Amino acid sequence: MEVGMQPLASIVVITYNQEKSLPVTLDSLLAQKTSFPFEIVVGDDCSKDGTRTVLADYADRYPEIIRPIYNEHNLGILGNYVSTLRQCRGKYISGCAGDDHWSDPEKLQLQVDIMEKDPEIGLVYTDVYMDSVTTGEKSVKRCKEPQKDLFTQLLKGCFITAPTACFRASLLDYVDFDEFRRLGFIMEDYPMWLTFSLHTKFYHLKRPTITYKIERDYIKDARTVSLHACEFDEGTTAVRLHFLRKYSDKTPLTEDEIQDAHYKICYLAGLNMNDRNYTKQYADRIHHRTPYIKRLSRICSSPCLFWIYQTYRKLSGKTRTPLQMYFGQ
Repeated sequence: MEVGMQPLASIVVITYNQEKSLPVTLDSLLAQKTSFPFEIVVGDDCSKDGTRTVLADYADRYPEIIRPIYNEHNLGILGNYVSTLRQCRGKYISGCAGDDHWSDPEKLQLQVDIMEKDPEIGLVYTDVYMDSVTTGEKSVKRCKEPQKDLFTQLLKGCFITAPTACFRASLLDYVDFDEFRRLGFIMEDYPMWLTFSLHTKFYHLKRPTITYKIERDYIKDARTVSLHACEFDEGTTAVRLHFLRKYSDKTPLTEDEIQDAHYKICYLAGLNMNDRNYTKQYADRIHHRTPYIKRLSRICSSPCLFWIYQTYRKLSGKTRTPLQMYFGQ
């Protein structure tokens, strides 16, 4: 891209202490094959290792593409993302964390082409390669198709892996990042997708285009729910409840249904930790008292019954842990 040329697309990269992984990330973005100019805007959040040196080297070698942003103070994940996002000039915006990388050199071209051809589509997401740092397991995560009631579908669970998404920059006019910060949201992508879903259509590109590194195991089913998953879901539940209350006329979901989904993850974590009191605490909170939930509460009231039930789960293979899907959809 010639210096001074307006990019059609911007790629946001936020990084912190990622000197070893950042070169892989940037190389994968520079490998994108497009018929249009694009920029890579990198926000370094006051890294304490050699990340800034790596970034400066890449910016010197690719000044027409890479634009480094060096924060004077540590802003945190959300603050760094917003600060970097505001420096983007593209009509379309995509992103990649400093420890992930894009695997498909046609990713950006394909996504932009879809939105250029159909102005009603405002976000294109893809499938993803999952790479577990802790277990070494690899798999392909096939994402859900967008439904007609996209807002309700997203409220039930985020099915979009952030680095796969590419969206119209104009949609950011609907997003109140200051509100997200005041409410203490722990992520930037999920609240954005919920906001976008009220104003545009989403498109699922059925091919994996990025490799997503996961530091911890993530949920695949009831057998693999961990305490970490429960804690993470508490943050996403806060986001869901906020949007449900703010746009209650846009969805048939109720607060009880949103809370029950969180309580289910928590009692499953309690079972997998073999913690009877933790399991009972959240099973008792479930609003929709199914026959199973009623039985589980009674089982948790007795140490003997709990031991018998856990023995049954173990013998029936319900505690095996294959590669887990972190976001618990």
